[in-house]
Amino acid sequence: MADQHYDTSLAGEFPVNPNYGSGCFRRRIHLSNQPGRVVAALEDDCHGFRVTLHHDGARVTEVLAETLRIPYNTCAGAAEPIKALKGIAVGSDAKDINSQVSPFSNCTHLFDLSVLAIGHAGREEAERVYEVEVADEVGGAPAAAIVWCNGEEKLRFTTQQWQILGPEPYAGRPFFKGFAAWANELFSGDLREAAFVLHKGYFVSSARRYDARAMVGTRGDELPYIPGACHTYTEGTVQQAIRLPDTTRDFTDRREALLTFK
Repeated sequence: MADQHYDTSLAGEFPVNPNYGSGCFRRRIHLSNQPGRVVAALEDDCHGFRVTLHHDGARVTEVLAETLRIPYNTCAGAAEPIKALKGIAVGSDAKDINSQVSPFSNCTHLFDLSVLAIGHAGREEAERVYEVEVADEVGGAPAAAIVWCNGEEKLRFTTQQWQILGPEPYAGRPFFKGFAAWANELFSGDLREAAFVLHKGYFVSSARRYDARAMVGTRGDELPYIPGACHTYTEGTVQQAIRLPDTTRDFTDRREALLTFK
């Protein structure tokens, strides 16, 4: 598994959310094994996706993506490049999949959800639900980042500005660039998957710092971005990307609303 492709030094140029510091980021992922397919869904403050991944027991035969809530109009087009996962062996891990299909030509979050679905297709487990909670770092103070799997807490980090402060043996380790190197070494199996679910949730949680309403109607290349970081930030697409209205939610006190896509 690899680190997110993003430059945090650009973040200072985004409009600030005046309400940051009053809540937390939440993300829920549901994976459901069904005969010949996995249905996977993800919802958080910024996104809503559903993937139906068909397979023959050995390989992926079809990937159907639904972009239910997205920040840019062009994000809907990511339902096409994700089809490149057809032919991937079920049960493959992220490292194997990344070597065959470029994550950066896809929507980061849709791709991550599809990778989880492929892994779930290879296990004898009907349902798996991940929940991520990342508290706002009020005034830059340390905060908690937690991931649960099927209601059981798997990891809890104390974080501050993209670094892990504790507990041991994670203290002092990066939670952004450089995360993959140590996480792949320390974690394996289900705990590794949970660690990367938390890592990616922490990455997205930074969006709470910015005022999405102030960005409505702006073009993708009118604010800082990393060319080639994802489907929307691809050259030729980013110039057509328009920030959509009413795309963010605050689930701080509405945990039960996750995956209702309302």
